[in-house]
Amino acid sequence: MKRIFAAWLMDIAKYVVTALLLSSALTEFVDGWVFYVVALGLVAFIVTVGLTLYKLADKDDKKKNIKV
Repeated sequence: MKRIFAAWLMDIAKYVVTALLLSSALTEFVDGWVFYVVALGLVAFIVTVGLTLYKLADKDDKKKNIKV
């Protein structure tokens, strides 16, 4: 379950980066740097949580002797 949720979080991070790139290409922001900082901070947080869940899932698999 952790592995599936981690993969889902990684997909969400990809969608946020895609939205950031598309919106920056199509519109002009007055305070664009705030938008970029918030979006990249959100991506960094989501990726960190996703990678942590992957690591925990691997630990659980090793404890249970499950080969993936």
